[in-house]
Amino acid sequence: MKRSSVIGPLLLILIGGLFLMNNLRPELPMLEILARYWPFLLIAWGALRLLEILYWAVRGRPLPAAGISGGEWTLIVVITLIGSGLFVTQRWISRWPQGHFATRGLDVFGEPYDFPLAAQKAAGKTPRVVIENLRGNTRVTGADVEEIKVSGRKTIRAFQQSDANTANQQSPLEIVTQGDRIVIRTNQERVSGEQRVSADLDITVPKGATVEARGRYGDFDVSEIAGGVEVDSDNAGVRLNNIGGNARADLRRSDIVRAAGVKGTVDIKGGRGQDIELENVEGQVTISGSFSGDQQFRNLARPLRFDSSPTTLSVEKIPGQIRMALGQVNAENVVGPVRLTAKSRDVEIGDFTQSLEITLERGDIQIRPGKAPLGKMEVETRSGNIQVSIPPGAGFELNATAKRGGVENDFGEPLRKVVERERDKDRSERLAGTVGQGPLVKLTTGRGTITVRKASRTDAAGQPPVPPAPPAAPRLPVDRQ
Repeated sequence: MKRSSVIGPLLLILIGGLFLMNNLRPELPMLEILARYWPFLLIAWGALRLLEILYWAVRGRPLPAAGISGGEWTLIVVITLIGSGLFVTQRWISRWPQGHFATRGLDVFGEPYDFPLAAQKAAGKTPRVVIENLRGNTRVTGADVEEIKVSGRKTIRAFQQSDANTANQQSPLEIVTQGDRIVIRTNQERVSGEQRVSADLDITVPKGATVEARGRYGDFDVSEIAGGVEVDSDNAGVRLNNIGGNARADLRRSDIVRAAGVKGTVDIKGGRGQDIELENVEGQVTISGSFSGDQQFRNLARPLRFDSSPTTLSVEKIPGQIRMALGQVNAENVVGPVRLTAKSRDVEIGDFTQSLEITLERGDIQIRPGKAPLGKMEVETRSGNIQVSIPPGAGFELNATAKRGGVENDFGEPLRKVVERERDKDRSERLAGTVGQGPLVKLTTGRGTITVRKASRTDAAGQPPVPPAPPAAPRLPVDRQ
């Protein structure tokens, strides 16, 4: 009987599942997911094929001479070409200006026709401004004025000029008063096939204004506003600078959220996002969503609460900075309590005060408390090394356990090592003891090495040692200027 492989049916199931997911959840970026993770298909294919061959060998069945047939090699080449093409295309699309390319609309058809935009309206000193621009980039700047001025450009893709003119008449730029709000809207929803219309707006508002911005596709840039700012969009990059009130961004998708010089709180909610950059924020920062890029936080005066599954982080203050990139967390000069939970990251935290709690599935951990007295520390990784540098003069009670590894000790006799070996289990080492008087330092690794070392004074200061000056040569005058 001819042997058959399960690879073909599994591929059909996978492809059918992807199409079904695209139908049930059209908002999911299936092309982007395939473009980024398609190599896992080849990895899974190879693993299943290897398991098949091992199963045949165990059952005593004859093994294939080539391992993989010529048809399978052809399919591998096709998948590689398609996957690489999708990856390159997605990177190209991400760099293309917003509003000029869309895979679900008509933006790739027709010719672009541009129409100038201009409008203005008296507003007072502290208006509440609402901006409705479904598609296109919006820049808002506060100034010492008492009116709202809007300029910009509307782009309409159409097959002929007459169609573009009709769409332009159907979507006029308006500034209207509704109760206590002044609404700026582009009326793109009035045009059939609304994705063909985009508007790039440059808006000047009174400095004391409060701004609410809504859209579907396009970036928002808001600066020099004494009031609060709220941005609600399906797909947008948000950049905020010198905001006097609270800042809030509710985004289903974003490439970057950047805020600098915010006097109020910052609240970021995202379905899926990439980069976050926050600097000089005086209020509390709350971030929730799924973020896969770089997150940088500098000079935050109030607590930070970051929840992006599977990583959660909370810090009381960040006088220095924290950077979280793919697979890494680096922090310097932060105030605890610090709590970090992650799945797979290498963590390095230096010059911190107050308590520290770290829990990892995988990853190495290096921690350097800033100065004595220490705060309570509970550090655990299931697989990885842990290194702790204790500042001079600090007292502590140590309980360090390496379940499948070893412990290294710079403190000598006050800390004692115990080697344990349970029946049918790997050897574990434990280091425990007390140095002076201080809080509990609990270190645990499931597989790895724990090192407890004495930090020098230069380590505690976070600065490299200064090399000694060379001796002065004899008989040379000293320059005192």
